[in-house]
Order: sequence, then C-alpha cells, then structure tokens
Amino acid sequence: MVSSFRRRTPAAIASSSPQSSFDAPRDDSKPLIVPSKTTHTHTFIVLHGRGSNAHDFGPKFSSARTSSGHTLQECFPGVKLVFLTAKKRRAALYNRAWINQWFDNYSLDDPTKRQEIMYDGLRESSAIIRSLIQEQAALVGANNVVLVGLSQGCAIGLHVLLSSHDGSLPFGAFIGMSGWLPLARDIEAETWPYDNVEDNDPFGDSEGKDEDTLLKQQLRAANFARDICDIPTLPLDGHLAPSFSETPVFLGHGTKDDKVRLHMGKQAYGIFERLQVPITWKTYEFGHWWKEPEEIDDIVKFLQDKVGL
Repeated sequence: MVSSFRRRTPAAIASSSPQSSFDAPRDDSKPLIVPSKTTHTHTFIVLHGRGSNAHDFGPKFSSARTSSGHTLQECFPGVKLVFLTAKKRRAALYNRAWINQWFDNYSLDDPTKRQEIMYDGLRESSAIIRSLIQEQAALVGANNVVLVGLSQGCAIGLHVLLSSHDGSLPFGAFIGMSGWLPLARDIEAETWPYDNVEDNDPFGDSEGKDEDTLLKQQLRAANFARDICDIPTLPLDGHLAPSFSETPVFLGHGTKDDKVRLHMGKQAYGIFERLQVPITWKTYEFGHWWKEPEEIDDIVKFLQDKVGL
C-alpha cells in the first residue's frame, strides 16, 4: 500500500503556497517551508531525527544562531528552507510502536544487528528525497540545493548522497550533524574487497587487486547504495565518477554524544575521506545535537567556502 505521504509530490508543496510558514495550519505529514527573505537563489532540504517531524524540528533549526547572533537565513537571505517529515513506521526497538523515522533500525550500539529491517525505509525515503532534490534543482540549479540532516536525518542523507550520480541526482552540498552512515561495514567490505587479501595468500582472491582504482572503489560504493534503492547500478568500466566524489560534505559530531556514538560519525567520515570526497570533519565538546554557536559558525563558513553563498 502506498502511504498518503508518498502520494504527494514534495516539490509541488515546496514551490507553492503562501501558507507554508510556521503560522500555517499544522499537518505533521506535510513538509514545512520557510520562504527565502529575498529572491530565492538556494534551497536547503532539511531532514529531522528519528521520532521528530518537520513542524517540531523546523523552528529549532531555523532559530539556531551564529556567534554574531544571526540565523542561517539572516546570513543567507536567498535560502528557502524545506523541512520534510518522515513517514510513520513501526520501530522494532520500541515494541513495533509507530514513530516518524526515515528507516527502521534495531541498534546503534551494534548497527550490524538486523540490518535487513533498514532496507524498505532506505529505499522509500531516498526516493522521496531524490524527487524533491531534482525538482528544487529545476528551480534554482543543482549546485544551489543543499541537503541537511540531523541524526537519522543525517544517516538517510548520506545514503542519498552515496547513491547520487551525474545526470540523475547532483546537488550542491551535504551537511550532517550527529549522524552515521547506514550499513557502513558492508559498504567498506564492498568498496575495498582487497583490504585483507595478501598477495601471497593462496586462499585469498587477489585477482584484480593490481587493477583496482579509486574510480572503481567510488563506483562500487555508489552501486551498493543504488542497489538498496533499486536504482540501476553504474558500469564499473565507466569513466565518469559518481557525483558524490565532488560534492562538498560537512560532518559535525559531539564528543559526548550518547545516542550516536562519536566512533560512528568517525566511521562515516573515514569512508568518505578514503573515497576522496571533499569532506570537512568537526567535533565539539557536546552531546547529541548541534553545538551552538560554534557548529553553526562552522556551517556558515563551510557554505561560504564550498558553496559560494
């Protein structure tokens, strides 16, 4: 059965009505849109954490301030903010209670447990996010669309980023806070299959090790995510790198985060760094959220330096 949330065209809402504001009648299933303060030049698509929704999360993110006391929209008045709400899914960790989540996952202490329950949500949520990115790109240009996520919103955003490819889903930048990369260990094994194979190991499969290249590694990483999303995989003998390889990425994480441990953020950073993605990694003496104003300052600088805002 297709949910009522998926029947809506996200960009039809995101590009339309003047009722899209914090004062509009509340419908938690609908995106929340905060229009730009001046001519619309950029769109930030912002993804909340598990158990939240656009209308709860949107005002908090929109009011986050730099050390000079400015919000992101005051720093960048041409930015429109689009907050999506994840559909309600049964949560295995909470006795199958219905909560807003981009995908189900069983454990963040051991993310490899029951990974199969992630697949449907990763596929369905990625499709919704990709659709909105493409439609916003048609309005302001692909390089002017920025994907932002907190916690599980960061996790689904990284999955979308990894599955992207020139000609189908390029976008300008990714900003993640207190997040992780779903299926990270499997991605590592698929991307670097020769890591634990010695050249003189008679039982190891080292065929192709000498011909392995960064491009093939990037394509294998992209294909892993694309396969989860039911998107056609990319030919490994191709000459065009997936677009994530040139997409600027900012990842911030609290050293005292007790919900998504620091090592999970570091693992995501390590994978993208090894894939030679232009990534910025920052840590803060803080827990699970963004550190204000320090992290907001760093995000502003990232947007200025990497996106040209």
